[in-house]
Amino acid sequence: MSEDSVRGLTTIGRLPWWDLAEVADHDAHIFGRTAWTLNYYWAVKAQPGTSMFAARTAGSDLAGWIVMFAAGSESDVMTIATTEVGRGQGIGRRLLEAGVDWAASRGAAAVHLEVDEHNSSALGLYRSFGFDEWGRRPGYYPGADAILMRFRPPAD
Repeated sequence: MSEDSVRGLTTIGRLPWWDLAEVADHDAHIFGRTAWTLNYYWAVKAQPGTSMFAARTAGSDLAGWIVMFAAGSESDVMTIATTEVGRGQGIGRRLLEAGVDWAASRGAAAVHLEVDEHNSSALGLYRSFGFDEWGRRPGYYPGADAILMRFRPPAD
């Protein structure tokens, strides 16, 4: 995928392997005890059917990332996050667009994700994007349920 300009200063492109340690460091800061480890990022990156995208500012600061998985007509947002520098700038939406576009290009008719029921910012983004709640996983997160959401990309 060629890089896509976001708000004129931030670019979204494939997440290269050499950036995984930086992503894992940010992940630990953002998600605490539910964060993915560097080893887990490596394992996921090695899986067939996965793709990772990153957003970087013009100064090369990491603004966010998304990890996608696709198999057949189904796809999952495995994780998505924005760093402090990327919050409130539409980076999450642009990462979600990149992930959904990638999934649709692989034939996905549905994109799934799960989100902490207390993460109001993420819930707002997903609902405004067109994701619908279809279920819950009680106690999936420490002290919180996971809300299961699905988006159906428009057919071409």
